[in-house]
Amino acid sequence: MQDRSSLRALARDALGLAGVGAITFGVALIYRPAGFVVIGLFALAAAVLLSRTTP
Repeated sequence: MQDRSSLRALARDALGLAGVGAITFGVALIYRPAGFVVIGLFALAAAVLLSRTTP
């Protein structure tokens, strides 16, 4: 059961990163500097969420 839950967590993380990449790429296609702003916002949000879960 441990292997299945770790595989599920890996799939969840991979899908999340793919989604962030797709959103950032789409925004960058519209206006390139906005792509950097979006990826920065995602990085900031990830840092805040990870800081809440790490003791």
